[in-house]
Amino acid sequence: MRKIWNICSFEIQRVFKERQSYLIMFAMPLIFTLLFGTLMGSDDRDPLAVTFVDEDKSLLSKSLFEELHEKNALFTLEKGSNQDALTDLDNKKIVGVIHVGKGFEAKMLEGDLPNVRFEHIPEFTTSQTITGYLSNKLSKLNIEMNGSLVWSEQSGEDWKKLYGKLRTESDTEESGLKQVTLGGGRVNEQGGLSRSASGFSIMFLMITMMSVTGTILEARSNGVWYRLLSTPASRFEIAFGYLLSFFMIGWIQFGILMLATSIFFDVSWGNPIYLVLLVSAMLFAIVGLGLMISGFVKTVEQQSAIGNLVVISTCMIAGVYWPLEIEPAFMQKMAEFLPQRWAMKGLTDIAGNGSLPIESIAILLLFGLVFLLLGIRRIRFE
Repeated sequence: MRKIWNICSFEIQRVFKERQSYLIMFAMPLIFTLLFGTLMGSDDRDPLAVTFVDEDKSLLSKSLFEELHEKNALFTLEKGSNQDALTDLDNKKIVGVIHVGKGFEAKMLEGDLPNVRFEHIPEFTTSQTITGYLSNKLSKLNIEMNGSLVWSEQSGEDWKKLYGKLRTESDTEESGLKQVTLGGGRVNEQGGLSRSASGFSIMFLMITMMSVTGTILEARSNGVWYRLLSTPASRFEIAFGYLLSFFMIGWIQFGILMLATSIFFDVSWGNPIYLVLLVSAMLFAIVGLGLMISGFVKTVEQQSAIGNLVVISTCMIAGVYWPLEIEPAFMQKMAEFLPQRWAMKGLTDIAGNGSLPIESIAILLLFGLVFLLLGIRRIRFE
């Protein structure tokens, strides 16, 4: 174990002795996060378009529309017929339809689950944000309605009278909160800075990993690899020492970026335990990708050039720079086969609704396993 740690600590010290490492690992991600986050978070971009179909046309269904429509920074909401909404959905003029069926108010009064559903295009990968927001408004509506019913039983007057007063009073209240609690979960209204912090942290982490995994090529070219093989350390200890250094460098970089963006940009990353699991799986996939590229090139310069080209182009497709929903359908399908897409989805799930992204973690581990096996087969240890 001591031999493994000696190799690992040597590589970590070597990386952090170079001043340019701090620029690539920390300064550039924060600068890009600030610039692109401010740009993506500006009011000039078009919000997501959603149609509200009201087949009940009752007091409660109208109140739901008002709740969803007013002071909503997540999406724009307009009323429409069911046929027009489905046509717009097929043509992808809108991302989704909130459908309120007949009997909505009657079911709410009886205490049954209201017949409300949210239909969206397959490419809309962050639908849980809107469904969470919708659930919150339905809960608020239910509380106001139940309070009005209790008052009606005591006073003998129509419940709609008090309900109207409650609605008027609640409309005048202002809240500075950007998150709401729903059944133990949390829904964040993520702005441009939050998305950019996640995206550029991933991109510059990958650029760093492309560089540090290339040290194997450098060690072979300058004779360090052969000198290590002549020591009492086994091939397993040498390989594991390098792999451990890659993971630790990645964790140091991503951990500092999470801390810095939380302090300077007020970015909420979510449950730390879930983050440890996701980021570890993401690092496994990225390190595997770097080693795979190392196995197909001959020099450090080739590793850097090809690695950076792969990173930048795939980050564009995977929705690191901008929301995946604005990309063409064929690019969204291509993104399904890229680790960055699942890393972004996992980070969104953790920060957005506080859930453990099991699917994203499993897919990232699969990516890492495939990349690592291909890389090990190509890398020669002699």
